[in-house]
Amino acid sequence: MRSLPIALLTIALPLLAQQPREAPVMRVLPLDPLTPAERAAGEEIARGNERVREFLAKGRTRTIYSEFIAPKLNRGDEPSGRYADVLFYRYEDDAGLRVLVDLAAHAVVDIAPVAGRSVPLTAAEVEEAARLALANADVVRLLGPEAGSFRPAFAPATRETINDNRIEGLRTLGGSPDDPCTRDRCVVLFFRTHNRYIAMNRVVVDLTAQRTLVNGRNR
Repeated sequence: MRSLPIALLTIALPLLAQQPREAPVMRVLPLDPLTPAERAAGEEIARGNERVREFLAKGRTRTIYSEFIAPKLNRGDEPSGRYADVLFYRYEDDAGLRVLVDLAAHAVVDIAPVAGRSVPLTAAEVEEAARLALANADVVRLLGPEAGSFRPAFAPATRETINDNRIEGLRTLGGSPDDPCTRDRCVVLFFRTHNRYIAMNRVVVDLTAQRTLVNGRNR
């Protein structure tokens, strides 16, 4: 009978070891980047503002980013609080709108227009440009039999990926009034295969008009 407690202890130990441990609560410090939930909340609060809704209602738009910012709201004050800097872009008139959101107060603090030329290109836009380009017959002919294997790349090539077929994109601006990229949002695509670039500066995608330009001509 004296061995019974020992047997029970032997059984209980594995059962205790199997109990799931609670994940540690991650504390967000004042100057930490926004969490995914905070980024989403910042965009949602911004979109609820009447002036922002009016901006977004006037054409096709995209959220460029929702990121942490530490503003000095009063001269001499140290940055404090959790704020989101949310940037929207509208294609039809190449316009941006920057919104400062106080996450704690769930309120929009400030709104400022941004010139379209100053709005950075997003990874999602490069992906969209690549999709439009690869659907173009002239681009497929330009790239040859491996055209379908090209994929957008957003990080430097590694030893394992250096020979992959990659697509990189940069914002390009028109140099004359007749150039559609003077008024539209355009991306020039760079195709890289076996660690070298091909078809340099041959393919431009007009994201505003949703069309692909090859050698500067509309295709």
